[in-house]
Amino acid sequence: MAMDASHFSMVGFQVDMHSQAGVDQAVQRHLAGCTPSDLPPPNLVCRVRDPSGGELTIGLIRGAEGQAEFATLNPGFAGEGRARVEIVADVSDAEWTPFEVTVSARFAGEETPLVLDLADPEQADRLKPGAKVVVDIAAFGFEPAVYADEAAFGKSQAKAKVRFASNFFIPIGLFAETVGGTLSADGRPTAYADFAGKVLKAELRTNQAGSGRFWWALVETYGGATVDVVIDPRTIRRDPRPGSIVTGRFWLSARLAPGT
Repeated sequence: MAMDASHFSMVGFQVDMHSQAGVDQAVQRHLAGCTPSDLPPPNLVCRVRDPSGGELTIGLIRGAEGQAEFATLNPGFAGEGRARVEIVADVSDAEWTPFEVTVSARFAGEETPLVLDLADPEQADRLKPGAKVVVDIAAFGFEPAVYADEAAFGKSQAKAKVRFASNFFIPIGLFAETVGGTLSADGRPTAYADFAGKVLKAELRTNQAGSGRFWWALVETYGGATVDVVIDPRTIRRDPRPGSIVTGRFWLSARLAPGT
């Protein structure tokens, strides 16, 4: 049976999100292919890294007798995206730390904010408030739109009251649902943004560990920042190609760029 599009399928992992049994099966299937790393005791993470760039991070809690219990499962992607940011605050949900860490930030040299979920919780100590770093941001979107070029993107807005630039960026995770945002019910920022950008590179990839295919596109957006956009092929009508414009609402997962 075909599975619905999910953040996992956007990087080629087939995970049945409709049942706990489906999630448990995915965890058991992939645990053998990863090496655990320690977080603050009794927690640890186990990461599956595929040559396609797709990743799975499995959060585990070590029991009194040494056995490990499953806690969280998150997808990730390691690519070529590069954005200079300054970390402002830790805005994590205490219920899910230290497995899931969320930070608010701003683009370096600017006041434009963004919110990021860390793909690698082991990097939390290096992404404290005040840190100025280069990050690799992966953007996961359920309904991305792909336009042939900037002209086609502009034409799509011909009747709109408000027109957007082809590299706009709106940190929608800082706005309440009443105005179209994704701020949590308790007022905590979420790692979502609406943005558009030009495709610099694009490739249909196969995840060997997850057996699924997905589109990867390196997209240049606001301020010259580049982002790795990952797409389940079933969710788009036009394939991304260099020069095309990709836009939509995306979950932002970030890690320190190599060499940072």
